[in-house]
Amino acid sequence: MKTTILIDNAPDELGVLEAEHGLAMLVEGDGRRMLIDTGLTGAFIDNARRAGISLEGLDFCLLSHGHNDHSGGLRRLLESVPETRVYLSKHILRERYFTARHGGRRDISTDAETLRSFADRLIPLTGSMWLADGVAAVCCSHGEFPTPLGNVFLSKEAGAGLVRDDFAHEMALAVKTSHGIVVFSSCSHGGAINIMRSCQDFTGEERVAAFVGGLHFVDCQRTEQEVAAFAEALRATFPETEIFTGHCTSDKAKRFLCEAVSGIHFFRTGEQFEV
Repeated sequence: MKTTILIDNAPDELGVLEAEHGLAMLVEGDGRRMLIDTGLTGAFIDNARRAGISLEGLDFCLLSHGHNDHSGGLRRLLESVPETRVYLSKHILRERYFTARHGGRRDISTDAETLRSFADRLIPLTGSMWLADGVAAVCCSHGEFPTPLGNVFLSKEAGAGLVRDDFAHEMALAVKTSHGIVVFSSCSHGGAINIMRSCQDFTGEERVAAFVGGLHFVDCQRTEQEVAAFAEALRATFPETEIFTGHCTSDKAKRFLCEAVSGIHFFRTGEQFEV
């Protein structure tokens, strides 16, 4: 199974592709082509063209959650590739999301006009669901292990006020392979290990061959402790699982992860790798 990082925070090594605070991943294998997320601006489409990658004939796109650094390029995708179907949580269609990180409060919701304009191309999911043979969108149903500290800055609209975001809108993609499932979880607000546990439960597959996505470990005073707790839990639960991470995994966290998690790989814009 080949994964191409069409856009990420980290630039490509040659500096010929656009990078941004966002994520879009193309997953190809067993005759399927699946897009996960659309980045912040839609620049992932330009990167795909520069790399000679066609986005025609996608089986589907999955929006991992409702934040605009993952859904900001949705309109451009739907205008550029008219036949694309998009799966997303039903919550994204009716909720607004906010961040208070870096001061103030900013709306980071998926663009409401895009959701209205292309409603006929969107397939809302009410929970975990098989999308194809051996491919599932999975909601996080476990809470045994810690969730990212950075979640404290994130909220959603509730009536006339705001409440802490419960991330019911977040979904991972679990793909069955001969070596176990590969879990794609763009931001892992539910906690990467909780998400892998949830994918085990839904798919019935005990082996998790690889995890691909962000860990949402932001720079803070407790980053080293957060990484240490994750590494300890990972060794206890998924010691054989390959970890590929980027996007919302901060540079500070990456330094600690290098020491704490053997064989971890940090991806960047334009990178292709097999899992």
